Amino acid sequence: MFDANVVSGHIVKLNTTDPLHFSGQAKIVRENDDVSGSFADMLNGAISKTNDLQIDAEQLMQQMIVNPKSVDIHQVMIATQKAEIAIGLTKAVRDGAINAYRELINLR
Repeated sequence: MFDANVVSGHIVKLNTTDPLHFSGQAKIVRENDDVSGSFADMLNGAISKTNDLQIDAEQLMQQMIVNPKSVDIHQVMIATQKAEIAIGLTKAVRDGAINAYRELINLR
């Protein structure tokens, strides 16, 4: 059944159940003691740690080249492997996010 009060030309009026749903209210601000951060903050922190591991491994490799007696080869190999594992995990998370995005796009 057509209701002239709801549709007028190309404008459709929405019935709201709660006036706060569509008002211009500001977003809820998290308190300082809120331990749950955003997903973006978590990803930025993980990428930052991966970058730090890569930088540490490169510095140890350079130190080994310049002054081989100042650093143990085991330290260099461990730092390099930590960086490689972190980069592999970062790539896997990136690939998963891209695949999820593609799946959402294909839902159209």
